[in-house]
Amino acid sequence: MITGTAMSRTEITDLVRSLGDIIAVLRDADPADRAGAYRQLGLRLVYQPETQTVRAEVNLNADRGCMDRVRGGT
Repeated sequence: MITGTAMSRTEITDLVRSLGDIIAVLRDADPADRAGAYRQLGLRLVYQPETQTVRAEVNLNADRGCMDRVRGGT
């Protein structure tokens, strides 16, 4: 269980492996179902056509309104 403390590299690797092939599942999902999954995760993606990039925002703490963003080549 994730408790808000920092996870080790091994814990992160184990968590990602436990998800299986989530990329394929999301890629092949119905767009409405995929959007619903992203919404439940607190994930918001915004495509920027001028730069052909996607801005991702994740609401990690909905009850406090805290927003975290990833920038750069990630």
